[in-house]
Amino acid sequence: MRAAAGCRGVLHLRPRPPWRAPPPPRPPATTTTTALLSHSAPASRAHHRRLPKGFLPTLEPGVSAVYLCRRARSTTCSVLMDDRSQGELDGAKGEVRKHETVGAFQKIPMVMPATDILMSAQRKSRNVPPTKGIANIAKRERNKGAKQLDALMKELSVPLRTYTENFPKRRDLHPYERSLIELTFGEGYYEQVLGRIDTLRKRITSVGKQHASVCAKSTTKREAEERLTEGRKRLEEAFQHGKHAIDDLVNVAKALRSMPVVDLHIPTLCLVGSPNVGKSSLVRILSSGKPEVCSYPFTTRGILMGHIVSNHERFQVTDTPGLLMRHDDDRNNIERLTLAVLSYLPIAVLYVHDLSEDCGTSVADQYITYKHIKERFGDRLWIDVISKCDLLGKKAPISLEDADEEVAQYRRFGPEGALRVSVQSEIGVKELKERVHQLLTSQMARIKADKAEHETQEAGTSVP
Repeated sequence: MRAAAGCRGVLHLRPRPPWRAPPPPRPPATTTTTALLSHSAPASRAHHRRLPKGFLPTLEPGVSAVYLCRRARSTTCSVLMDDRSQGELDGAKGEVRKHETVGAFQKIPMVMPATDILMSAQRKSRNVPPTKGIANIAKRERNKGAKQLDALMKELSVPLRTYTENFPKRRDLHPYERSLIELTFGEGYYEQVLGRIDTLRKRITSVGKQHASVCAKSTTKREAEERLTEGRKRLEEAFQHGKHAIDDLVNVAKALRSMPVVDLHIPTLCLVGSPNVGKSSLVRILSSGKPEVCSYPFTTRGILMGHIVSNHERFQVTDTPGLLMRHDDDRNNIERLTLAVLSYLPIAVLYVHDLSEDCGTSVADQYITYKHIKERFGDRLWIDVISKCDLLGKKAPISLEDADEEVAQYRRFGPEGALRVSVQSEIGVKELKERVHQLLTSQMARIKADKAEHETQEAGTSVP
């Protein structure tokens, strides 16, 4: 130090490098581990170099910077978690899988009509002042024009970005809700509408940036005003050209929010049967649901929900569209809604039969449909109900002879153990309510058992 000072030299002192935690000891590397870690090491070091100054010293001793890369490593695989922290790691496949729950439709954002978005954007952008302190008139005008065009662009595009980001992706939905989207709007329509919204957003952003840049290069006040007017016109034209996508999204959001909410943890009774056999009438006497009751088929065109409160317990009841006798591939979307409920929801089945044929469907056709559904979903808890029992024998049957002995047996007695009910004459209604309560109580026990089994499996897979 003295020698350097006497020679009038300058001593350059380098700052002490920040403390770095030593890396944790590595486990013995297998062939697969060595290959994966060597492949990911450059990316890890590159990410380390981009850390802000002074960040590493804040780490506690023994904490490795590799955790900042959000990598999950094991002796067999290395999975980059990205931004998917809400998922869960499937140990068998090494993939990130989101929890499948229902209720996503009630969380979608409110969609403003295109006219309201445009009027709000115009009003807000016109109130944007130039930057303070600009004395030159031309500079002040071009600054104001560029800022107002930028504000108009953002006011038009930000809502569209919100919609595309906050509407659920189909792949993240519960299978039941995925089916509802497909059967309600048709295959691919939901994604198509969101894609058009995103295309409109990109178009508005491109036009807005282009005209804001041009306006910022104006040399005179008049030129800046003209370019501001032209930019507004082009932005509004671009928005008007794609506003039909917003109108379509408004309808999609309205339809999705109106769909019934199903709680997977509450036992649900699902009424199934041919059209017009009396399912809706039974829903009205069993629950709080008030579906339309008419004497023509396919009155129920969607999934209708009601609730039962019995002995301080709460249950759900759903009315489904009727099923005709035909192959599943030939069913319309209304019938496929019923199959979606049976396939994807933990429900108990109340199957309704009309042996009087007052529904317009022959006993033979009802039997074939019933046999198909019973074979396919026979693992569900089940009650068979013969409705309109007061009409049995009072109406001439549609088909007088039954070639099949099984159909003849079904015509006389219905399925084994079926309960005969008449809503009009109140026959068997009290017994039906008791049977339904017993069925749903059993369904509650099954749901709890399945939940406990699932938690046990998760606990087992999470143990290293």
